[in-house]
Amino acid sequence: MKKIILFLSLISCAFALNAKELRFDDFSTYATAQNVRHFAKDVSGLLGSSSYTTGRILGWGGFQLSAHNVYMFRPNKKDTAFGTDSAGKFMPLVQGEIGLPFRLDGFIRATSWDGLTIAGGGLKWGITKPTEILYSFQPMLIIMAQNGVHRDFSITQYSASLALSFKTPYVVPYIGGGVDYSKLTIESADDSSLIGKREFVTTPKAVVGLNFKLPAYLDLSIAANYAYYGVGAEMSLGVRF
Repeated sequence: MKKIILFLSLISCAFALNAKELRFDDFSTYATAQNVRHFAKDVSGLLGSSSYTTGRILGWGGFQLSAHNVYMFRPNKKDTAFGTDSAGKFMPLVQGEIGLPFRLDGFIRATSWDGLTIAGGGLKWGITKPTEILYSFQPMLIIMAQNGVHRDFSITQYSASLALSFKTPYVVPYIGGGVDYSKLTIESADDSSLIGKREFVTTPKAVVGLNFKLPAYLDLSIAANYAYYGVGAEMSLGVRF
């Protein structure tokens, strides 16, 4: 078990070392009528990542606070709004969750990264009654809304996902899929004809991951995801009661 956790931690470190922080410094210079839509889809995929780290709800009275990292290994080839930098990107965020009645969990999430400030939240609903029985499946529905503001653009996103987890003694594998709907508004660009332009995009997504309950109430999840940019990854580490 310790070897597995160490291996997963090394994978996450490798992602961070090979990715660059998500930067938007060149957006106003490289934004065009042709690439803005693809940029919106890439950013939407990143923002919609890591909203859940298992297919199981916390349950009434539960609480979780975690730090998340989401990774885009490479922007879509049609997304040239990042400029000449086509390397992978990563973005951190913080998410807090609390268990509510009626098999509901509420959560909020936020980040402020390279001039982009994101805030939002949502609900998770356990479709079936939570159980700790080994080798049982648990389905969960997730809805989320977020708003982001940057000097050069703003983005509003709505997301819906369905996740399914499988309880085993040491790890909880989970899979999920859903859709993100986003509105991107250009606030500043070298091409003045783009200012005020809005792009509405809908993008599908999928995720497969592993969740570990560690000693001292620690909770670790690592997953691969798929969005418009192609294959990405997400990781979270937090405390869960």
